[in-house]
Amino acid sequence: MEYKLIALDLDGTTASRNRISKQNIAAIKWALANDIKVIIATGRSIGAIRKVAKKLGIIEKQMPVVGFNGGIIYDFAKEKIIQQNAFTNEELITVFNIANEYRIQLWAYSVANDHLAYVNTNRGFMVKWMSIHTKRKRILVKNSNTLHDQAYKFVVSGKKENVLKFKAKILVKYEFNVFDSSYLMNQSLNLEISPKNSDKKDALEYVTKIYNIQPSEVIAMGDSSNDYEMLKWAGLGIAMGNAKNHIKDISDDVTAHYRRSGVAKAINKYFKK
Repeated sequence: MEYKLIALDLDGTTASRNRISKQNIAAIKWALANDIKVIIATGRSIGAIRKVAKKLGIIEKQMPVVGFNGGIIYDFAKEKIIQQNAFTNEELITVFNIANEYRIQLWAYSVANDHLAYVNTNRGFMVKWMSIHTKRKRILVKNSNTLHDQAYKFVVSGKKENVLKFKAKILVKYEFNVFDSSYLMNQSLNLEISPKNSDKKDALEYVTKIYNIQPSEVIAMGDSSNDYEMLKWAGLGIAMGNAKNHIKDISDDVTAHYRRSGVAKAINKYFKK
């Protein structure tokens, strides 16, 4: 099979924060130079993708990127949104109310302003961590009915029993996509929530139609729950060595740990035969 497009998760797959191995950079630039499309597909915001996309040569080659777990497809070359899928204002307000009911921390990425996030508390590890690492100004929402924005994605954190009750109530009301969070490593249960039909797989289907590429011609690489559907959909789904077992189980192959340049090893294996 001749593969024409590589879809790459970032954190825990291609990069650690914004650190990328020389081997991964070289392999990705080689792929781009050989007319292979390389599409970043991540849970990150567009602002948090930019530096990595530039380092990999993706902006130079005018490749679109997928952010917010499929919530947005963006063209850096034209500074233009190609497609987006966000929570409605009604959904945003409802999720805030349910989060307050179960006393869990909530972080919502604003659609109107790429530098803002809405929170239901200024206390707690998650909110402080997100503020530092996303560099977004946070706005404390005391009355959810004053919210007039939409949101691309929610991140929630709290005691396991409270988060599970919150998740159950949300899923009874809405068909949202809920993933284990790739952001945090502490004792709380952390989740990422995306709108219905907002998944990396859905966004990649849109991108491949632009290029007239079939799913069978796609290699996807990832490590987490938000990569699950993408890995199943792609012609060749490759799990990282550090991926959880349920991700490895549905993948066609397993490459090395991301800290051992697993992306480069997979590109070398399937393209440099």
